[in-house]
Amino acid sequence: MINAHETVSALLARDPQAARVLLNHRMHCVGCAIAPFETLAEVCLVYGVPLEQLLEELRHGSSIEPSGEL
Repeated sequence: MINAHETVSALLARDPQAARVLLNHRMHCVGCAIAPFETLAEVCLVYGVPLEQLLEELRHGSSIEPSGEL
């Protein structure tokens, strides 16, 4: 189960589809060299994304379309 203490790289290794959810929030963690060390809670703080919202979207998949340009 996805939790706030999971690292970004562990999440992506287990569930590559999670990249879309992160990118929808303009989180550039997908190709980041720090991804093996940063937890989902930490990247939420960096990007200003509510942690519970991100976890919910990751757990259930996201129907949110990317907004605007990257």
